[in-house]
Amino acid sequence: MSTTEVTAALDVGGTKIAAGLVTADGTVLHQDERPTAVDGRLRDPGLTGTVAAARGLLAEAGRRGLTVTALGAGFPEYVAPDGVLTSREVLAWDIQPQRVLAGELPGISVAVGSDVRCGALGEARYGAGRGLDHFLYVSLGTGLSSTVVLGGTPVPGRRGEAIALGAFEVPASVDPDWRGTLEEYCSGRGIGDRRTALGGVTTPGAREVTELAERGDPDADRVLATAGAALGTVLAMAVKLLDPAAIVLGGGLGTAPGPVRSAMEAAYAEGSAARPHAPPLLPAALGPAAGLIGAACLASA
Repeated sequence: MSTTEVTAALDVGGTKIAAGLVTADGTVLHQDERPTAVDGRLRDPGLTGTVAAARGLLAEAGRRGLTVTALGAGFPEYVAPDGVLTSREVLAWDIQPQRVLAGELPGISVAVGSDVRCGALGEARYGAGRGLDHFLYVSLGTGLSSTVVLGGTPVPGRRGEAIALGAFEVPASVDPDWRGTLEEYCSGRGIGDRRTALGGVTTPGAREVTELAERGDPDADRVLATAGAALGTVLAMAVKLLDPAAIVLGGGLGTAPGPVRSAMEAAYAEGSAARPHAPPLLPAALGPAAGLIGAACLASA
C-alpha cells in the first residue's frame, strides 16, 4: 500500500460515532466524532449518523489527497461472522450497514463487525494484546461487552454472539438484591441510572456520578464502588473458566483511573487470590482509537 492509500474506519458506539482514516501500519491520520443519536434516544434509524460519518471521511480523504481503499465499521450489536447485524438493542437500523455503506462507497470493499471485536483486534495487532496468544478483551464504557482473542483473532462464536459479558448476573456477594444484568449495574449508563434511581439528582453516566462522589455524595461513592466490585468479581470467575494470558480492559471507563477501576482491581485480586499466577489486568494501549484501528484491520484483512 502506498503512503497515499488509507482505510476509512467507523466505530459506532452507544453515544457517539468515531470516524478515522488509518494507514496500513495502524497510524490514525485523521479522527473526528459525532453523536450517534438522531432523535435523542441513542438510536440511528436509517443509519443516518453512520452514513454522514462515512461521507465525512471520504470528503476529508479527498482534501488530503488520500485514496480510500476500504472501509471497516464496528457496531454495538450482535454481528454474525459474515457481517450481518442480528440485533437492534442499541441502533434502530432498518437496512444492513454493509449494504448502505457499500452504496455510499461504490467500488470500495466494506467490512462490518462487532465494535468490541474491532477494539480487541486493534489491541491484538498494535496494543496491549500484541504478542499474546490468548487474552480476554473487555470493553467498559456506555455499555459492557467482551471477546476472547485466540492467536490474534477475536472469536465470534457460532452466531457472532460471544460478546455478552454484560448479560451476566451481578454476584450475590456484591449485591444480593439486584435483579438486572451486569451491564445495567456497572456500565457507564448503568452507573448513572443506579444513582438517579436513588433520588435527588439526575446523573447521565459514570463521569457525573464520579463528580458527585468527589463532592462527598455517599450514594454516588457506593454506586461506583459496587460497580467496580461486581465487574472485578465476574472477571475473576471468567479467568477460572478461560485461563487467559491477560485481561485487556478497553472502553472509556475501563481505561480510566478512578473509583470503579480501583474497586474492580481489588475485587479481582481477592477473587484470584488462590491462583499462583493470576492473569494481569492490562489497560488497552490504544485508548479510544482501538475500535477505529481494529475496524481498519478488519477491512484490510
